[in-house]
Amino acid sequence: MKKSLLSLVALLGLTSAAIAQTPSFDVPKEQKNIKTNGTSYVLKNKSLVPSRRAESYSNWYNFVGAYEENELLGQTLSGFVNFIQPDTNLCMVYSDGAKSKLGFHIVGTTFDPKDSSFLNKAEVLTRYNPYTVDSLAFTQFYIRQVDKVNIGGNMVDVVDTVYIQYFNITGIKPGGYTLTANPGVTYRYATPATDKLSYTSLLNSGAVKTDTLLLTKEWADSLILENGTPKSFIGRTFVSTPNVTTKSTNGSDGTTTLFAYSVLYRPMIKAALGDTGLAYNGSTVFKKYNMYGVRLGSLDGHDQLITSSNKINNMFVTNFQVRYGQTLFGFLKSYLPGTVFGSTIFFPSFVHLTTPNLSTKNVATGLSGVQVYPNPVASNATADVVFDLTAPATVKAVVTDLNGRVVSTSTAVNCIAGQNAISVSTQGLSKGIYMVTVESNMGRMSSKLTVN
Repeated sequence: MKKSLLSLVALLGLTSAAIAQTPSFDVPKEQKNIKTNGTSYVLKNKSLVPSRRAESYSNWYNFVGAYEENELLGQTLSGFVNFIQPDTNLCMVYSDGAKSKLGFHIVGTTFDPKDSSFLNKAEVLTRYNPYTVDSLAFTQFYIRQVDKVNIGGNMVDVVDTVYIQYFNITGIKPGGYTLTANPGVTYRYATPATDKLSYTSLLNSGAVKTDTLLLTKEWADSLILENGTPKSFIGRTFVSTPNVTTKSTNGSDGTTTLFAYSVLYRPMIKAALGDTGLAYNGSTVFKKYNMYGVRLGSLDGHDQLITSSNKINNMFVTNFQVRYGQTLFGFLKSYLPGTVFGSTIFFPSFVHLTTPNLSTKNVATGLSGVQVYPNPVASNATADVVFDLTAPATVKAVVTDLNGRVVSTSTAVNCIAGQNAISVSTQGLSKGIYMVTVESNMGRMSSKLTVN
């Protein structure tokens, strides 16, 4: 755990920029002086009729893959099996003889398709794009060492249970913390709402849906033994169909389109305090139990520190004391984000979503249509940021890299109602992808800029 973790910052009103969809080709200057009709048309019965929606968009999102490519520059996380238990009774014996309790009772992750890491993989959505999670996939491991149990004198089949809970913003609580090493910066995260978690059942009443998975012996194929000692694990992809729809907003809060899910395992036969689940050193396990885990990932010494409320993708766990209504940190009650560990923990998963409208226009704020020309642009050159205003405003353009660091800021200019343009310089910028954010008192909106 990060020893410099200091304090919680209450984030009641997170702000974020909307990310506009941009063309991937150059547009000559002669073609810039145009207006775009705000109405889309679709062909029905040989005639065009107005439509308030753009074409529906569907795609798979894998944050860990996108993060490895864009933030870790191709480095890969080390995968490992993390076993889940509803209490802290069961232990693991490792090859050096060390014995350690299994402490994670719940694992889960918060998903945000507004993260710019997705630029090379899928469309980056905005806070104006509600979406439905059609499918969710992750890797699970089910080790079954007991098939029958005596109940009332009868031998019955053991059926273990996994609960998967899904959340939209109605059951998600965004938050933040600071580190003593960097007290001026707030690091963001989001987890299910702590006040809706039951310490008895470990289920959260804030979930919009709960799936129940009954594990029978047909699911068990995960453990490979060599001379009775565990040597490797085989994971199985599990796919669910949440059909959970997120929220959207025309305000400044960028957290309303968050989606989260959590996984809880409840074995039919519970372990007694100090019992051994698996022994890697050849020790004899006297009483065997069924075990369930998921694939997690980490990289030694790497911190995923999220400073932007516009891109909250973090794993979370409940850890040890939570089972008994206690907490490891009073200000991080129950759920611990994966970002607070010395080596950040990730939960690799695949989310398939559909959004009925890729429009990024914010009618309420009066700022829309942000695009950059030319795009791509050469290094040490200039590009025009074009946008529309419904009323006069003072505007500036801020250029950031994909880690959210500001690399340049234009001079603030007074703009008129209608179409406007601000020039930004690429002088000193290396090749890569950047975000240009138009900021005004009428709103904020961003667009991608590629420097060749």
